[in-house]
Amino acid sequence: MYRASSTFGVNSERNLTSQEGRAKGIRDFASTLSSFELVTTGFEHLELLKRSCIFWLEPHSGFFFPTAWREQRVGGGEMALVPYTETAEMGLQRFHKPLATFSFANHTIQIRQDWKQLGVAAVVWDAAVVLATYLEMGTVELRGCSAVELGAGTGLVGIVAALLGAHVTITDRKVALEFLKSNVQANLPPHIQPKAVVKELTWGQNLGRFSPGEFDLILGADIIYLEETFTDLLQTLEHLCSNHSVVLLACRIRYERDYNFLAMLERQFTVSKVHYDSEKDVHIYKAQRRCLREDL
Repeated sequence: MYRASSTFGVNSERNLTSQEGRAKGIRDFASTLSSFELVTTGFEHLELLKRSCIFWLEPHSGFFFPTAWREQRVGGGEMALVPYTETAEMGLQRFHKPLATFSFANHTIQIRQDWKQLGVAAVVWDAAVVLATYLEMGTVELRGCSAVELGAGTGLVGIVAALLGAHVTITDRKVALEFLKSNVQANLPPHIQPKAVVKELTWGQNLGRFSPGEFDLILGADIIYLEETFTDLLQTLEHLCSNHSVVLLACRIRYERDYNFLAMLERQFTVSKVHYDSEKDVHIYKAQRRCLREDL
């Protein structure tokens, strides 16, 4: 059943800390839902909610998802539906800007964003910026490197990797592919474009399209936030990695399940934290497949 949590039905992250703010949030929430006929325990009304700018709020994180991207039921007070308006002070206004501009590898990069149509897949998250910055630091040798970006979204990380000399396969699900291609083509000079290929990849599916152990470097920015994808993501990493491949994952640690993913990863890979951006609260983890000798 869709319901408002007495703690989390608020429309400002700042209000989470005040009883008055929580009460106001619940009133606003109830007022918003009163215009909808929500009597289902399923998701028949997702499209109505999406069009009306209703979002998921995950508690303690200030992290909002369009409903269509968050296909989990509310339960145990773990999530709530909250109304969102573009003028609210939520820190999300930057996602509604049509362009996000960055400077990497002596190039100005302008990433097109489209939150309303594609949600989380079409905006630049902090983890992508931190991972791109880490690549630019030169810690990883990219010239001539064969790299793949998983869950690329806007493609920022893959674009930066290509500008720094890597041959990059930039991947995402089919629904985001045309949008991803437009950003890659707009931001890579003609002589570098042949080094970047945009390709469909849904984790755990049709992995035979990629040769086992095909890539030297596997990149992922903010891709471990949905627990139901963890098994497929691990299967994909195992398929793409050779014994010499390096995996770099940039993420915020928001929930216990994020630690659970790292624990799952450590069963098959040696994992270490190689960077932390305290301003953006983003960690970068390096993983390499465990060899047989280590397991023995």
